[in-house]
Amino acid sequence: MPNAFYGNLFNNKIVLDKDETAHIKIVRLNVNDEIKVFDGIGNIYYCKIEKIKKNETICEIIKSEYNNKVYKPIINFYMGASKFDRMKILIEKLVELRVNNIFIYHSEKSQLKFKSLEKFKKTVIESSKQSENPLFPNIDFVNYNEIFNTKNAILLDLKSNIILKNVLEEFDSPEEISVVLGPDMGFSENELNNIPNNIRKVNLGNTIMRFETAGIFTISILNYYYNRLHI
Repeated sequence: MPNAFYGNLFNNKIVLDKDETAHIKIVRLNVNDEIKVFDGIGNIYYCKIEKIKKNETICEIIKSEYNNKVYKPIINFYMGASKFDRMKILIEKLVELRVNNIFIYHSEKSQLKFKSLEKFKKTVIESSKQSENPLFPNIDFVNYNEIFNTKNAILLDLKSNIILKNVLEEFDSPEEISVVLGPDMGFSENELNNIPNNIRKVNLGNTIMRFETAGIFTISILNYYYNRLHI
């Protein structure tokens, strides 16, 4: 059974949509059973199931609380559009590791062009429920050039001779850090040659990592270095 469900407040009741109602039925919950519900913006509702319909579930609120914990420094993660199964794994782990914002961009070597965020948002919701994160990270599309305006930006580049530890030592108590990961096919030479100087290219070591491994490895280092998960 999931650790929590996702729902929204409507007329002083919590309403679960079609997908969450399907989960209710799969785990064999019934009327009068109690569940925990997240709305994605920090509210936690402890509820009793009132009605289970075909496409929605209505719940009575027993009590509620608000969790406004924001893990700092804020981490913005920019990922190049790649195969969905690889992106899904990375997004799941980024949510568990408490990334703040996820941005997807299409670069020259992106083999797929995504037009809808629906599948990505569902991944964020499922991972947030499972890892009991009531404040869901934002996820959105951005244009490639928008990554050039990010603060304290780190770009993962196998050819760089700069290590991540050295760059982090240069940052002075940053409020925000941006991680830029290319698509699973990597950046083009044209893109790498035109990265502005405010974005630091770093090498993660003498190994070849898969797309999702590089992302998980990087945010894990940031969490350890800044002790993010214990604040």
